[in-house]
Formats: sequence, C-alpha cells, structure tokens
Amino acid sequence: MKRSSPSVERQTKEKSLVTVICTCYNQAEYVVQALESIVCQTYRPIELKIIDNGSTDHSKAKIKSWLKENNNKIPVKTFFYDQKLNYCKAFNQAFESSNGDFMVDLAADDFFEPKHLEFAMTHLSQSDAKVYFCNSFEHFPSGKSQTFYPTDALGKASGKVASGNVFAELIRRYAISSPTLVMDARAFEEIGCYDESLNYEDFDILVRMSSRYSFVYGDHITVNKRMLKESLSQQQYRSRKSHLLPSTYQVCKKIATMVTTKAEKKALQQRLIHEIKHATVSANFEVAQKMLDLYNELYPLGVSYVFFSLWTIAKVDFSSLYEKWRQKPFK
Repeated sequence: MKRSSPSVERQTKEKSLVTVICTCYNQAEYVVQALESIVCQTYRPIELKIIDNGSTDHSKAKIKSWLKENNNKIPVKTFFYDQKLNYCKAFNQAFESSNGDFMVDLAADDFFEPKHLEFAMTHLSQSDAKVYFCNSFEHFPSGKSQTFYPTDALGKASGKVASGNVFAELIRRYAISSPTLVMDARAFEEIGCYDESLNYEDFDILVRMSSRYSFVYGDHITVNKRMLKESLSQQQYRSRKSHLLPSTYQVCKKIATMVTTKAEKKALQQRLIHEIKHATVSANFEVAQKMLDLYNELYPLGVSYVFFSLWTIAKVDFSSLYEKWRQKPFK
C-alpha cells in the first residue's frame, strides 16, 4: 500500500498532521458525537476520513447532515459503502488516501475529550515511541462507568502501567485500551497496515506494532468507549458462533513465529490458555480445538490443557450460563 508521505520540510517546520479515520456501521445514535469530538480537538492540524460501512439505519443521513454544518472546519473525505466490507479492508482503503504523520482509528460509538490529541502529540514528540496510549472511560448501557486502568482520587492510574517495550504484556493480556491509540502512520504502513484476512484489528495491530516499536503512556483519561452489546469488541466470545475467535487463533499463530525470549514465550502460553478456556466455555469447540493443537505444538501439556481438551472432545455446552455471566455489566 502506497500513500503520500509528508515532506521533510513540513515535518521540520510545521506541527505533525494527524489523520482521524472514523468508521460507522449502524451507529446513527452516536456518530455525530464522535465527529464533534474530532473538530473540537484543541490540536491542529487534523484531517478526517469518515467511513460509513454499509449502514442500514440512518447513519448516512446523520453524517451528511453533520457535513453540511462542519465540512469547512477541517479537511474531510468520506467513504460511503452500499454493502458492509471487512473492517480492516475498509480502514486500509481510507488510510491509503491519508496524508497524516500520525493516525487514529475512531469507532463511531466512541468519542474523545478535547485535549486527547494535544496530549498524545506532546508525549510522542518527547519520546522515541511510535504509539501513544492513555486511560479511558468505559460506559455501559446500565449507566455504570469505569476507567480502563483503576484510578486514585486525582484520576491518575493507581497501579503501574506498562510502557516502552510492551510486546510480552500485550501478548499475555488486553493491557491497553485500543481506542486510545495514536500511531505513527509510517510505522503503521511499514508493518503492513491492518491484516485484511482478519475479522477484527486491535489484538493483531497491538502485537505487531509492539514487536517493533516503543509505546508511550499518557496518564490522562481523554477517550470515552461505549461498551455496547452489539459492538465488535463484545462479540469476541459470542456463544457457539463467534466470527472473531478464528481471527484470534490466526493472530496467536503469528505470535508463535515472533516470540524469542522466555518472557514472550510464557506470555503466549498464558494467552493460549486464556483463549482456549473462553472458546471452550462459550461452546466454540472447533476453534478451541485449533488452539489446543497449537498449544500442543509449543508447550508441554499440563492440567489445564488436559481439562479443556477433554471438555472440547465431549462438547459439553454451558454457553447459556456463560452468556448470562458476560451480560452482567450491561444490566
């Protein structure tokens, strides 16, 4: 994928251009707030790419109405699709048309606080990192809210947050709130952008970027993520028919070719056990078996492996109970 690169003169004499790519799919209720949060950023310059990925509600009308009022505030380009594309493919097509030195992936049901990009660019300019991340608010339909990283009375992270080389930590667990990422566009392009063979992007891009580049943390809460039942992030362990777990398996296979240190190999072992457990309990037995086979290729068999292997063979379905447990935060 080729995209226009900023000139050396622009990079040295002007502030870095940030490209925000906002993707909408049936998010008419939220998309205007997402777009408003971009033009309200205290940082400039920004360019905006808006994708409507085949929405069947009135998202397109909402976007077009917003554009009439705001099209002259920052440069905007739109991509309206009649049918839904693979998320990674739709995003990559928008990214190919971008000119930014840095880029942001914003889902249309999330939104930023006004200083999000200002804080991000300050931290990036003061480090050799290629990726910035921060804390975020997670909002549930029940009205409950929480921060991704627990905070103290001053709103600062109460525990240590991994920064710098975060590769092993990201293999092991979901340690970074992906909606908060601000990434160096050239680094993103150099690793091949989003993998269009996958059904979702964040786990894969986090491990690939962290395998090569340093991350920097800003102790700010400037991103709001809506934790909706229908959100892509909530479909990972959908009972019996997750279309995301096969992609997780593919990412784990990639990681197996990337890990070199003892800590990284241990992290992948922990990740595989985690994914095997949730795939089995959610009755996604086919992908659970593939993950068990991958584990068997890499690690000595232990009690957890044997337990979930027998469960997968027996195909004992407790997914209805698992689903009730998963839905508790939304009630």
